[in-house]
Amino acid sequence: MKKLTIIGAGSIMFTRQLLSALFACEALPPLTIVLEDLNPQKLKETYRLIGLMVEQAGVPVTLVMTTNQKEALGGADFVISAIQVGGLEPWRLEVDIPKKYGVDQEVGDTLGSGGIFRALRQIPPTLSVARDMEGLCPNALLLNYANPLAPLTWAVNKATSIRCIGLCYGVRYTAAQLAGYLGLGVWVEHPHSPEAWQALMYHDVPEGFEYTFGGINHMTWLLDVRYQGQDLYPAIRALPDNKKAYASDGIRCEVLKMFNHWCTENHWHMSDYVPWFRKNQAMINKFLPQRWNLLELEEKVHASARYEVECQLAGDQPFRIQRNMLNAPKLIEAMLTGERVRINGNLPNQTDDGLLIANLPAECMVEVPIYVDADGLHPVKVGALPTACAALNKTNINVQELVVEAALTGNLSSAKQALAMDPVTGMACTLEQCHAMFDELLAAQKPWLTAWYQY
Repeated sequence: MKKLTIIGAGSIMFTRQLLSALFACEALPPLTIVLEDLNPQKLKETYRLIGLMVEQAGVPVTLVMTTNQKEALGGADFVISAIQVGGLEPWRLEVDIPKKYGVDQEVGDTLGSGGIFRALRQIPPTLSVARDMEGLCPNALLLNYANPLAPLTWAVNKATSIRCIGLCYGVRYTAAQLAGYLGLGVWVEHPHSPEAWQALMYHDVPEGFEYTFGGINHMTWLLDVRYQGQDLYPAIRALPDNKKAYASDGIRCEVLKMFNHWCTENHWHMSDYVPWFRKNQAMINKFLPQRWNLLELEEKVHASARYEVECQLAGDQPFRIQRNMLNAPKLIEAMLTGERVRINGNLPNQTDDGLLIANLPAECMVEVPIYVDADGLHPVKVGALPTACAALNKTNINVQELVVEAALTGNLSSAKQALAMDPVTGMACTLEQCHAMFDELLAAQKPWLTAWYQY
């Protein structure tokens, strides 16, 4: 029997969402699922909830829970990492402290001060999982969902022998949303509320809508798009003139006008990765009249889902067993059954057969189409990106490379240099301010970093 281990399974909403899609697979073979978390109370609750899901779905799943990482990993075939070190508390520090220096992040989980410090917190425990896997399940595939996705996936593939793929639903979300903008599918709202977020997870891309994306996680460029064989890029390049689409996605419309290509992630995320939209409050108000503030939204989502979970634990509400935007269930099903599927995922750019993206660095993680079947992962070489698109990716890769170096060597000077290289921080701060902001963040994050770095 194959074995799936979920590290950080106490993230009950994510675990429920992930497994609801896996349990919807019609040909799911017998499977042992091990739920692992350091928090025994959260783990027990998740175990009870998922047990009820197994019962409702009638799937051939044997469920196990443990707080012991090594015990969880022994003999695993698939390992999913969904860790969030420190929960929301350090995230709030990463948002609040930079504001004093003029850096107002919308999300703060991928790049910038938020992404850099989250990477410093998350890479060491992720490496701990991968190093245990080397001894206990060396052939297992590590599926990383934790952010910042690219640096975490990069660190594992660079420092261990474990193959790690980074998974995100940004490409499918973007494709479904574009279909809506063009009148070829339903209109897909950005996830600005718990209800919109829930709805987003169950939107699909219309049949006949075919696309190829290539780039880096959260900045993946739409390279080709067709509907029933017809090239849709002329219609997409007209979107800035569509008032409803511009009102929903003004920043990506502005990026399209300059760089000639549409990209992931949503407009709030995008404003955190480039230097043109967050110089001051007036500019933020102009381009983002509806703010996101993912940290506050996460708190609302947790509160909303909490009530639903309690109803399900009491047996008063059924589970939604249905495929969704997440790619891990599709990947696992394909590798277990041999039914070939295509997803988008993040892997090292360098392969035995050359670079997946010809004009990005060999060591970086790139997001490309990947075919999956019983023989594993088959990433697609997408060639060279348009030069300007690759250049914009490289501004983010520079930051990722430095923070990976910091986490692997323990040299925090590299992390400080990453902060100075960040496009939004560099737009707002002098180098003297970068020093001060980094030192203040480092002091505030000591409870979560001191085990891994020398102060």
